[in-house]
Amino acid sequence: MEEDYKKEIEKLKEEIKELKRDREKESFLTETLRWLNIGDAKSKVYLYLLKKKRATAKEIIEEAGLYPTTVREVLTEMVREGILEREKLKIENAGRNPYIYNAVSPLKIIKKRIAVLEKGVSELLSLDSSKEMKFKPPLIPVKIEIKISETKKKESPEK
Repeated sequence: MEEDYKKEIEKLKEEIKELKRDREKESFLTETLRWLNIGDAKSKVYLYLLKKKRATAKEIIEEAGLYPTTVREVLTEMVREGILEREKLKIENAGRNPYIYNAVSPLKIIKKRIAVLEKGVSELLSLDSSKEMKFKPPLIPVKIEIKISETKKKESPEK
């Protein structure tokens, strides 16, 4: 019986470690989204939709841990900003057909934010008339490039 308790305790310890890793990962992703000018409430909704793929406002309210009014406001803003897409669900015999939301690709969001950053950096650099500035037009406007590297998985030897 004592052995069963020890096994159960070890199992619980592993579950706690996994929860901590998940929380750290979510915290890192939230911080990254904040850098992309996506606040905490929006990042909760966005990360939920990335995992779930599609959901109604009701489902998001139940899972995101946010107030219903906050979720509705955030969803409206995120659709307007192009972070989410939505479509009307067609349910027969329903009073109001709800919207179903899905997250736009993170790469698409990053590209939009980079375009804004490029413009701002270019304008800042064009104002700099100091002698320290080693580059002048035509190196302005600034272009930022995204490179996605492919990691090769090591093939395990066959047994």
